[in-house]
Amino acid sequence: MKRSEQLLHQFKRELQLRNYADSSIKTYSSCLLIFFKAMNGKPSPLPIEEIKTFLLNIKNQNYDKQFRATIHHFYRLVLKTPISLDDIPYPRKTHYLPIVLSIQEVKRIIDATNNIKHRAILQLIYSCGLRISEPLKVIISKKECHILSDQKLLLVKGAKGYKDRMVPIPIQTIELLRNYCRIYNPVKWLFEGQHKEQYTARSVQQIFYRSLRKAGVYKKATPHSLRHSRATHLSDAGVDIYKIKDFLGHNNIKTTELYLHLAKQSLVNHIQNADAIIEAAFKNSNELKLELQS
Repeated sequence: MKRSEQLLHQFKRELQLRNYADSSIKTYSSCLLIFFKAMNGKPSPLPIEEIKTFLLNIKNQNYDKQFRATIHHFYRLVLKTPISLDDIPYPRKTHYLPIVLSIQEVKRIIDATNNIKHRAILQLIYSCGLRISEPLKVIISKKECHILSDQKLLLVKGAKGYKDRMVPIPIQTIELLRNYCRIYNPVKWLFEGQHKEQYTARSVQQIFYRSLRKAGVYKKATPHSLRHSRATHLSDAGVDIYKIKDFLGHNNIKTTELYLHLAKQSLVNHIQNADAIIEAAFKNSNELKLELQS
């Protein structure tokens, strides 16, 4: 085994021992491989200036944070030589808004999904505002069931940050899930793959992109866009931002406030109503002038 492979294996093990989420371990490991490749041929031990040069070439702030965290964890947990990167400036903050689908586009995508199992997955993600990994963890065995159909609630177990939360399920989604279960008869996982194993995120991505194309929606959307869209539609409908925060399982209200900026339909409706009033007033004013002149 190469030295880099040994270090990567040890890095993953240290993160697992500290109960990092699988998605976080995957992200940090990918960053570490890129860091190894960039530092190949550099003097050992690696001078801090080489690390600074590497980070200063990363212009996206989100990627920069991931690499800083990766390098910090690697030096502290594996090399046992903690380093400080505080004096390295961050890139300029980016303000890219996520892709949001309209209610009509979401309906077209779900309607374009013919397989009832695939349709149930996409509708559950949207209606419950789930991350792509969350519907794959739903259990409906005899000993444990995360769907409380009588209360119209879904228990989301072990979400990001290892937190559980309860989210409401619309009755239409519950009925779709019942029909799906009658056909597929899942044993443990609500959505099972081959050999009754847990369904994969990659499969969900393939389902979504196939339905996206079939529906004729040309936005650069991902399965996570369904979660963004649901939160935006709730905000448009006037749902309190703190209730949306709990619904999505956010730690910080600032994360949820993004959807106040994305929610434009209510603004559009208000402006349309205002324009109608202005137009009516303008029309009445002109009619009054004509009457006076006559």
